[in-house]
Amino acid sequence: MTTAIQNTQHEFWLQRWDANQIGFHREQINELLQRYYPSTILPANPRTLVPLCGKSKDMLWLSAQGASILGCELSPSACEQFFTDNQLSAELTLEKSFHYFQHDTIKLACGDFFALPLEIAGELDFCYDRAALVALPADLRQIYAQKIAQLLPSGSLYLLITLSYSDLARIAPPYSIEHAEVENLYAHNFTIQHLETLAEQATSPPQKSPVDNHVYLLKRK
Repeated sequence: MTTAIQNTQHEFWLQRWDANQIGFHREQINELLQRYYPSTILPANPRTLVPLCGKSKDMLWLSAQGASILGCELSPSACEQFFTDNQLSAELTLEKSFHYFQHDTIKLACGDFFALPLEIAGELDFCYDRAALVALPADLRQIYAQKIAQLLPSGSLYLLITLSYSDLARIAPPYSIEHAEVENLYAHNFTIQHLETLAEQATSPPQKSPVDNHVYLLKRK
């Protein structure tokens, strides 16, 4: 059942996409993904989940590594822009209240991630999260972590990138997430390896304080 806070989040993100207020989108492939993608311990052509994917170009990079992509995104505009921006044709289908956009091995499920059916996700090998967990308020992060655990089978891998900053007065995404919270959210269902903390100085709003990016590789128990 969709909660009131989920409905509020849906409205917030749909409005952001409709107004093209997408400062979180990056035109470059994420350097931490390229550095820590666990290709040597993944099966060939890993079935890869990208939750709250937006129109991330990281999906193109993952596809180029041989991954079969299942992105999940609430905004129809974001899904459409992913394919048009990258000059890809997409086949559109409807199944179980989700619209699906597909080009070759890249499939985007347009709808509420928390309602994504297990049978649609299928047998996943890998999950990549650069901007999903940090986009959610605290009340939804536990629900999100539980959904991820539900979708990922034992032995699957999960590359998680979070950030933290000292501006505790900030109340808008991306949210600061400390290591202790990652442990609290995931330790019951995953082993957690903290790979790197990369410091960067934000140069423009909305982040004016120094930002640390944290990279984790999780494995489903």
